[in-house]
Amino acid sequence: MVERIKSLQTWLSDKLQSDEQGVTIVEYAIMLVLVAVVVIIANPAIQTALSTLFSGVSSFITAGASGLS
Repeated sequence: MVERIKSLQTWLSDKLQSDEQGVTIVEYAIMLVLVAVVVIIANPAIQTALSTLFSGVSSFITAGASGLS
């Protein structure tokens, strides 16, 4: 995993240095998403919190859908 991150960082660094226009918003967004994914994978507390959040949302939607019947 660390090897992939380092190779991606090297690739992005090379791309940004060779690009005369600089970093675009899309490239910033991609980097932000990659950092967020790594943080979420690396931190079990965040995984648990997200799992709880999505379970709650799922229960809420299910309860709301059953109330319509």
